[in-house]
Amino acid sequence: MTVVANMVEARCCFKLLYAIVVALLLHMNSPCIGCSERDRQALLALKQGLVGDDGDRLLSWGREAQNKNCCQWEGVYCSSSQTGHVVKLDLEDQSLQGKISPELVKLQHLEYLSLRFNNLSRSQIPDFIGSLSNLRHLDLSSANFEVKFQTNLETLHTCNISISALKDILLYASPVNSIHAKNLNWLPNLSGLKHLDLSYTNLSDVVGWLEAVNMLPKLRKLILDGCSLPPPIIFSVSIMNSSNSLVHVDLSRNNLNSSIFQWLSGTHTNLVYLDLSINYFRGSSIPAAFGNMSSLEYLIIYGSELEGGFPNSFAKLCRLRHLELYRNSLSGQLTNFVEILSECAQNTLEYLHISDNKDIVGSLPDLTNFLSLKHLFLGGNNLSGRIPKSIGQMSKLETIDFGRNSLEGF
Repeated sequence: MTVVANMVEARCCFKLLYAIVVALLLHMNSPCIGCSERDRQALLALKQGLVGDDGDRLLSWGREAQNKNCCQWEGVYCSSSQTGHVVKLDLEDQSLQGKISPELVKLQHLEYLSLRFNNLSRSQIPDFIGSLSNLRHLDLSSANFEVKFQTNLETLHTCNISISALKDILLYASPVNSIHAKNLNWLPNLSGLKHLDLSYTNLSDVVGWLEAVNMLPKLRKLILDGCSLPPPIIFSVSIMNSSNSLVHVDLSRNNLNSSIFQWLSGTHTNLVYLDLSINYFRGSSIPAAFGNMSSLEYLIIYGSELEGGFPNSFAKLCRLRHLELYRNSLSGQLTNFVEILSECAQNTLEYLHISDNKDIVGSLPDLTNFLSLKHLFLGGNNLSGRIPKSIGQMSKLETIDFGRNSLEGF
């Protein structure tokens, strides 16, 4: 009886397994549902308002039977072939012109929208974008929009409306601001924002830009590179006690003075990346409070007329990997600078660039304790004496610049 029962049980298991395999095969061979008709019509309306598609990205967007499934159109991504909801629309760098159709709001499952590197008529960013309740990522950089929102995108995580294509061209030039924003009153509405990039947007008239930034409690990455930012006026407790969620701050190429140090030195102890290059810090030294940023790995403040030496608090920067302070007015003995850094960063520092300070003096000390150092730039200072032979024993060193000093060879 036991043998018969086992045979019956095995036969039942086989039938069940066979049924599962057949069901899977039928599912694999069944036709895909494709995109929803609502989403397809919204995309076709969007195409109708756009011209100048040099990249032919919208060529596949058609009404013909073979092009009916919009989930297969270029730049369109759906959640799955079974639901057919459009969740991502990427029309980057297609030389598109024209206007964005209000029908876009029918893409209610849209999470990602990129229209960067197009030429959308210098029109205002459409208010109806605020009705895209599931939008998580919005990139309108270099799309020739006016920077003005009247919307409430509480779900938005990433907002990029910069003209960042100019970054490589304007590395040492004055920013050319093609977009001029009068205020940032719309910014606090984006309460879920984690990443904000307004690079090379002219914010010179926005007096309260710092207050607006401080009203973004989840903001982690702030890039306002080349925005002609005016110096913030630090007068309220709310600014000093701002959120400490920021880990990446780039305020380079602006009109800032040392007042920005007060804000950064307040509660921003979680910063990993800080760039304040090409600002105006004449008469100011590196704040000692920077040493309290125990998470700091990248500190970049070149071309800003900083004075003095390294604060002793730099000895607490145990994660520091990249330090750029060239083209300032730093002064002091190089040996002192190295001693402060070697207290804690000797195992982490990979990049040290303090060239062209002129008032950094003394001889070149032994640097072999910096076990991770790969790039060393000390040119254009006032160093003298012989270059120690120990430099040749630093196996990880890839780049050296000792030029424009009075150093003698190995």
